[in-house]
Amino acid sequence: MLGLVCMLDGKGMKKGVASLKAFNLEKVREAALFNLDYTLETIRFCRLKGYIYRVSSSVIPYPDCWEWNKDEEILKKLKEIKKQSSKIRLIIHPDQFVVLNSDSESVIKNSLKILQSQTDFAKLAGISDLVLHIGKKDGIQKFVETFKNLDDYTKSILVLENCHYYKVNEVLELCEEIEIPMVLDVHHARVTNSEGYDVERVKATWKDRKPLAHISSGKDSVNDKSHADYISEEDVQRFEWLFQDFDVEVEAKKKELALEKLEKDQKS
Repeated sequence: MLGLVCMLDGKGMKKGVASLKAFNLEKVREAALFNLDYTLETIRFCRLKGYIYRVSSSVIPYPDCWEWNKDEEILKKLKEIKKQSSKIRLIIHPDQFVVLNSDSESVIKNSLKILQSQTDFAKLAGISDLVLHIGKKDGIQKFVETFKNLDDYTKSILVLENCHYYKVNEVLELCEEIEIPMVLDVHHARVTNSEGYDVERVKATWKDRKPLAHISSGKDSVNDKSHADYISEEDVQRFEWLFQDFDVEVEAKKKELALEKLEKDQKS
């Protein structure tokens, strides 16, 4: 299946206030309720289209500043989302501030706080996969040390994706070592000049679950780290094998429009 990432084209999540300094509980809560309704709307859209869905990591704005997980109306909406999770694969990908292998203990401490909030949200929403990057370059051992201290539930939904700093085989070997699944990002693999990686080994990390992958095209050139509006026809052909055995999240700026174009390109 193809996967929609976070939102529909031209319509984003709300924060309620412009910054933490302007935090206003009523406005932030109102934004969270809007985002939850929007998430349900998008899940229904994805189910209709036969897509999987990456839930935005910003559905609950400023989660560390208020007790959103004790709000009855919010919990009711999360329960509705969880009901949908038996019918659609839901994924979440915390932002770049989650760095579990930083040289700074304060950064790790804050990362763990964010991760815990995301894990709590994932559990309440029925999200099956929480995707992370290893983080800082040359920090695999530090990642392992931090990972070992995570709670069992977080470990059970955590999956690692290759990124701009680590080649596919580096991430794959780590996933095999700590026994968690690996998300294969074929564009990141291209940018890092990852060659000769074993797709079957990547698939094997998922055991009895369907493997997950990401596809994107470079914005201004093949190796551009920035995502293009659509997946190029060349990449649809180049990575045709990816769509056979993986659920594939489409990381393209034009969101559902990019998925629709990709489907047309596949048929043609």
